[in-house]
Amino acid sequence: MKRVFESLRGKLVAILVAIIATFIYLAFPQLLYNTAEHKVYDALLSAAQSDVIEERVVIVDIDERSLARHGAWPWPRALVARTVNELIERHKVTLLGLDIFFPEARDGDRELRAALNRPNVVLSETLDFAPDSINRVGTPAHSVALAGREFAPRASGYIANDARLLPRPANVGHVSPLIDDDGRVRRIYPLACVERSCALTLSLRMYAQLTHGSNDLVRASYENSGRTLRVAPVDGEPVSVPLDPQRAWIIPYRIAPGGFSVVSAADVLDPAMSLPEIENGIVLLGSSALGIGDRVITPLAKLSPGVEVHAQLLAALLDRDFIAPVSPASWPFLLLAAFVLVSCLFWPQGGKRQLLWLVLALAVVGGLLTWLLLQRGLWLPLTPLPLMIFVLVLVSMLQQNFTLSERMGRLRVQLNQFLPASLAGRVLHDAKVGPETARHTMTVLIVDVRGFTAASEGKTPEQIAEFAQKCFELLSTEVARYRGTIEKYTGDGLMALWGVPTDDGRSQARGRSGEAPLYVHPAEHAQHGGQDVAHARYAAQAVSAGLAMQRAMASTSDWFAERGYGQVGLSIGLNTGPMSVGVYGGAAHLAWSAQGQAFNIASRIESLTRELGHNLLMGEATALLIAPQSLQKLGEYQVKGVAEKIPVYGVNAEFNNI
Repeated sequence: MKRVFESLRGKLVAILVAIIATFIYLAFPQLLYNTAEHKVYDALLSAAQSDVIEERVVIVDIDERSLARHGAWPWPRALVARTVNELIERHKVTLLGLDIFFPEARDGDRELRAALNRPNVVLSETLDFAPDSINRVGTPAHSVALAGREFAPRASGYIANDARLLPRPANVGHVSPLIDDDGRVRRIYPLACVERSCALTLSLRMYAQLTHGSNDLVRASYENSGRTLRVAPVDGEPVSVPLDPQRAWIIPYRIAPGGFSVVSAADVLDPAMSLPEIENGIVLLGSSALGIGDRVITPLAKLSPGVEVHAQLLAALLDRDFIAPVSPASWPFLLLAAFVLVSCLFWPQGGKRQLLWLVLALAVVGGLLTWLLLQRGLWLPLTPLPLMIFVLVLVSMLQQNFTLSERMGRLRVQLNQFLPASLAGRVLHDAKVGPETARHTMTVLIVDVRGFTAASEGKTPEQIAEFAQKCFELLSTEVARYRGTIEKYTGDGLMALWGVPTDDGRSQARGRSGEAPLYVHPAEHAQHGGQDVAHARYAAQAVSAGLAMQRAMASTSDWFAERGYGQVGLSIGLNTGPMSVGVYGGAAHLAWSAQGQAFNIASRIESLTRELGHNLLMGEATALLIAPQSLQKLGEYQVKGVAEKIPVYGVNAEFNNI
């Protein structure tokens, strides 16, 4: 039950963190949201482009070939008038929109005015939405009767047409797309005002002109608290354009680059050319020539003629194909977010299963958002929900890793009580630990509790266990204080090692910081009898630990006496030399141990303590690593299993005090 509660608590924490992260992500769009949202949106649009050629809307391009044949831009007004006349009279276009404007009077204006004075010709102007624009050229057109003017975006500047060229002021639309922070064009105001005039965008004005064929003002109104613009021609069918929070129209970009029919203006002006593709069609007259500079960056192309943006919008109007942005505060988004958050309570535990859940959740949510965008025209925020899913999984996995780290830490502490730190680390992290040994110089201490058998006589198993536990506590405490490693406990004693190797094969570094004070000190000479003086400090620690064990047992004599264990003493033998240390055993059971002649001699020296009347003895290999003034040589003795006599040393009485 406790584990279930902890799991639920962890998931609730993950949900809270995910909600906070998503809120911050949405509340500060300039930090990351806009960039991420735009990249995902662009990728989806690019992947969903149609290969179908849009034949209803044709672009007449004042391209490089046209400029080469008829001269640099701006063309004489008479040549522009001739182009308009060719399109209307010879090629019989149904509707003509000009993505060019004429801000000042010039020669040929009378002829151009006559060409433009047709109900199926729509002019354009550009608006400047900078805070304080100095552009105020020409006369801005007023082409819409607007209700809800307070919602209308306002421009501060404009480059419009000369008033003497406008046959009907209402027959004009603006061509000013909005440029996002990354320089791409994704939106345009379908209606905008400047000074006292308001105008629809060129494509929307052309659509209104197409449906009722009159130059009269078009009625428009903002609905749904400014989230929809309803455009109603005098006698045509109304159209409702969904808007984003800034009152902008999201450009659908359904037609792939190259999907519009493009005719060169040079061919339009060539009397010998027959252009059936533009007859009775809807035509946008614009330019792709680099010298004119009407190029924009779109989600589909790094450099695209600006006229194609209006062609995309006009095609969307003909199909009534819009993208309606859905606010993160709307019920569809909140419902999806609630589904994601609630599903977090039921997801499986475990890294791999959570990663699988992450992939599936992202696939389902991403697929749903994509389907809503591309098939239903609903642009729910594309990145917050995947971000929420990612944060949920990330926080949950971090919690699990933290919990696992805590458990591993506790397990390491517990393993360190049974094994050397280096071996404990291998047991925790290695996939397999098997028999493996290595040769190292070490100092071994073997201690036996004198009187253990006598003290156990007549005692219950529980009392004997209490006695043994007390002895082991005292002895192991001193081993730890002097940074030794217990090799094993025996029935009435223990064996400990100094100089145990670490994972990299080197002996453990023993710093002086926090170390128990030494009873004896290491030798200072470079070499002693072949023993490396680098090991001298280990030898001094081992001898000091043995002396400290005797003092600890003596200070606890009252405890032993009160419980009827009698007089308790120690027999301690030490020796230094090469040993093979590592993991021994078979598949059924493994143990960490050390083997070597130096180990065996230490055991024999421990047996001599009773014969020589000393509680602590050491071999010559250890004695040569200790400062000589601390020791006395007791003689050479024959021990079992060794052919030659071995020198044995004891500690001078005056050095048995700190």
